[in-house]
Amino acid sequence: MTESNGGPNGRKPLAVYAVLDRKDGAKPYWMKIGAAFHNRDDSLTVILDAFPSSTNRLQIREQRFTEDGKPVSGNGAHREVEAQP
Repeated sequence: MTESNGGPNGRKPLAVYAVLDRKDGAKPYWMKIGAAFHNRDDSLTVILDAFPSSTNRLQIREQRFTEDGKPVSGNGAHREVEAQP
């Protein structure tokens, strides 16, 4: 599958996010916990890598990518990554 064609059925995979409320009242944090895929009958198959126990609010959205083609993680904010030793 390539980003341009979205795979064999022309649809791109979706990202599954758990929306976590913060105790200090700040904006909720969106943590990517899995992926979803369209089926031929327009239903979805959802695959979770983690199961959130602190929220029951999930969002399924098109996955966003950075300018260099890497998936955006978390709440979509660009973060500086420290160099690994």
